[in-house]
Amino acid sequence: MAHSPDPAATVHDQENLISGVAKHFLHKVYGVEGMPWGTKFSELEELAVQIGQAVSRSMIGQALDNQAQNVPEVAETCGVCGEAVHSGPPPELRAVTTTVGQVCWLEPKRYCPKCRAAFFPSGSGFGD
Repeated sequence: MAHSPDPAATVHDQENLISGVAKHFLHKVYGVEGMPWGTKFSELEELAVQIGQAVSRSMIGQALDNQAQNVPEVAETCGVCGEAVHSGPPPELRAVTTTVGQVCWLEPKRYCPKCRAAFFPSGSGFGD
């Protein structure tokens, strides 16, 4: 089974990196002088939310792409007959709507020549 890190512990461990990334975005958006006096809090909050969601979508997308490109050996056998499977047609674009928006990745396909089953490999992964 895949390792599932504790989100709260990960955030705590990466606090310096997160702080640096936030500083980077503030510098990119407002310049070296920082946020101008009189900027509404709601504007700052919306900016932070939008950037956070974009980072989250990118992180999820990268993780799904990596998983799809690294199918484990156990998923290279047919779940019906147990024979080795072959790469199927070109990967299919898949999308999922998350709490931070839609994320897409290319999902690999496999084909079993013995029982003629076509499927997406499904080893231990997201949702398990």
